[in-house]
Order: sequence, then C-alpha cells, then structure tokens
Amino acid sequence: MADNVILNIYDLVSDQQNQSSTDEPRQQLSGFSRMFVGLLEPLGLGMYHTSVDVAGFRYQFGSTLGIARTSSPIGGGDSAESRRYVPGNGQYRESIILGQTFCNQKEVNSIIQHLRESNFGGDNYHLAHRNCNHFSETFATALILGNELVEGGDTNVRLEKFPKWVNRLAKTTSSGMSRDSEMACDVIAEAQMALECDK
Repeated sequence: MADNVILNIYDLVSDQQNQSSTDEPRQQLSGFSRMFVGLLEPLGLGMYHTSVDVAGFRYQFGSTLGIARTSSPIGGGDSAESRRYVPGNGQYRESIILGQTFCNQKEVNSIIQHLRESNFGGDNYHLAHRNCNHFSETFATALILGNELVEGGDTNVRLEKFPKWVNRLAKTTSSGMSRDSEMACDVIAEAQMALECDK
C-alpha cells in the first residue's frame, strides 16, 4: 500500500513577529523586517523550516540533533508533538503532498539511517549548504523516486512538486560563497546513496 509523502513548511519569523497575534502576524514587524518580508518573500527569498511526514511519522533535520523523528498528524499539519523539533520562531504555513511511496517502515528506517551516517548528522548542518530543506528534498526524493534512481541511475530526475522557493534564500546565499564539495548537498547523489545505489 502506498503512503503519501507530505512536506510541512514553517515560516521562520523574527522573535517580534512570532510573539504577535497569529491572525495578524506581520503588523508588528520593525521597518527592516517589514522590508525583508515585503520585498524578498514574494521573490521566494523567505526563510523556511521543512519536515517530511510519511507513514505516521515526521522527520526533520536540525543543527544539534541531526535527524529527528516524531509522530505526525494524519495528512500533515501541525500538532504539539510534531512541533517538538521545529525552531521556536517557526510558524506553520502549509503542508503539500509531494507524491507517494511504496517503502515499508523498515525501508524508511534504512534510508534515514543511511542519511544519518552519510551527511545528515547534526554536526554537518550548514545554513546555506546543508539545512532542513536540503534534508527534506533528499529524503522525499529517495522515498518517491527511489525506483527511478535505483534502476535507471538517472541524475536528471527531480521532485516536481517540491517548491523551489523553500530553499531559494540558502541557494542564492551559497552561490556567492566558496562551496566546500563535502559540505554542499547534492540531492540526487545523496538520495541514491541513501538507497544504497552509488552510481
């Protein structure tokens, strides 16, 4: 039986914005923050935290813990348990069904273990080169496109429903930095490694 693979997106907002009313979250922003949100976010340069739900569990990546797993609400969304590892300034935005997987829980656990052992330990976290959004895209790619990656070894496949704007700020920032080849996330190659198919 197939399980939905769900991407959960949280806006990362300033502490001042986070303390304001959830009905009017942007009315308490300072001038600079208002400019940042008002100008850059519509261009897809907002700051976001993401996690992936599959088979009743939520998986997310952070700088201290690495990959964490909690229970998840049915169909994605937000709950006290699923927020346990969300940054304190994260406000739930939306959940998107990225596709479906036929992986059973043992296979999901194996993918997570390979990701932990390779490049998604907490000490590998980097805001521009290896963040929660890189993890979410890599993990979802392994779950949804696993057969294509294993059988065909096609490195041009991409998750069409994964929103590009979620990690655009990090990608834009990292394009101006020197890229450490071991630190920079290669979504397809790392999804293939997580599936044990180094090609």
